[in-house]
Amino acid sequence: MTEIPIRISPQAKVLPANTLRFYIHFQRPGEAHFDRDRLWLLDEQEQVVRDPFLVLSQELWSPDGRRLTVLMEPGRIKRGIGADPTHDPALVVGRTYNLVITALAQTTRHTFRVSDPVLEAVDEADWRLVSPTVGSLDPAIVHFDRVMDAALCEDEIGVLTPSGEVVQTRVSLAPDGTAAQLVPSHPWRAGEHRLVVSERLEDVCGNRLGEALDHDLSASGRPRAGMINFTPRGANAPSSTQAVS
Repeated sequence: MTEIPIRISPQAKVLPANTLRFYIHFQRPGEAHFDRDRLWLLDEQEQVVRDPFLVLSQELWSPDGRRLTVLMEPGRIKRGIGADPTHDPALVVGRTYNLVITALAQTTRHTFRVSDPVLEAVDEADWRLVSPTVGSLDPAIVHFDRVMDAALCEDEIGVLTPSGEVVQTRVSLAPDGTAAQLVPSHPWRAGEHRLVVSERLEDVCGNRLGEALDHDLSASGRPRAGMINFTPRGANAPSSTQAVS
């Protein structure tokens, strides 16, 4: 039986220069098979980028041992650190990189180009929500204005019924991180629902609702929760994008 390949996320082909974290997904627990020296960031000439990742005394594994969180070195992301060459950006705008890992007798590579950093707080007013159909198991689809953090989207986005009950949903982020599907376990009811977002939700750069990660300390703004109202449409109604309110 062929083993399912190791997967790297986000899988977006274009990522901001201040991308904070990557996830490496193993089909079976991978901690015993992971060697930090077998994880590389390569530039366009296939040269190893020096010290791009934050080195921790203990790696960040999910409870089931199948997802490893890899953090970029913050000193090479944040502005105003200084002129020390060790603080040069690991990801340079306009260039192409490869994140490569070898483990479990596999080598997985993700190629991406680097865009300008995303320095603004997340704002749900910039999202688009496509409402599902009443009585169906169709997903509610949220289109984001940026690449979001996959693991946090799965944990920090939910739906409430018109009466305030929690709708049991499965959240699935698109491979490029720019859209999420919320699939209900039971058919959608009629009436106005609320998509609710925790203050812990982040994009791939660590920005939250109401607060940018790399912000001026004198600037106001704190992480906050968010909400989008939407109403499942009738069976014969055309697909529509709900207004954010």
